[in-house]
Formats: sequence, C-alpha cells, structure tokens
Amino acid sequence: MASDEGLVQYIAEQMAGAGKIRYRKMMGDYCFYCDEKVIGLVCDDQLFLKPTPSARVNLEGFPMGCAYDGAKPSFIIDDIDDRDFLANVVRQIAEDLPLPKKKKK
Repeated sequence: MASDEGLVQYIAEQMAGAGKIRYRKMMGDYCFYCDEKVIGLVCDDQLFLKPTPSARVNLEGFPMGCAYDGAKPSFIIDDIDDRDFLANVVRQIAEDLPLPKKKKK
C-alpha cells in the first residue's frame, strides 16, 4: 500500500527544525533525509526512524518494526504531532550518521 503524500509533507514540516529535510518517493513509499543523510522511511503511512545510538536513548520504550520485508528494524513513531520532539530526535539521528559517500562519475 502506498503512503499518502499529504501525510509525508506534514511529517517533513514537523521535522523542519532538525535541518535540511527532504524526502524522495521510492516504490510508493518515501525515504526521508536530514542534511542529505537517510534518517528514516514512511511506509504504509507509518514513520520509521533509524536506530542510531542517540535514537536508542531518546526512543527507549518505543516499538520497533520493519518498514518492509527484508528491512532492518527501525523505531516506529506514532506521534508525529510533537514538532519539537520529532525535530530533536531527527537532528540527533542525523548527527550520529556519517556523510554519504560521493558517487563516482
């Protein structure tokens, strides 16, 4: 089932305080980036965030699940309405991740 783009836009707005947020459609669902680092996915209208060391501390007690068959477990975020909380968690996840490698031409 594909995710609703209106919901994806709303989630991106909620994360906006974390840094440069963008998303990209991938096979009906969406991949989220913060400062060009992949921080999570929206699959079937559900937000999944990467389980980095900061996320494990900030999201302790949150359920984990796989966004799709074969995916690594991620934190499932049900409350997307708390803008400050979501931006803070996303910012810390992005800080934990390395910069993406530049593609060779």
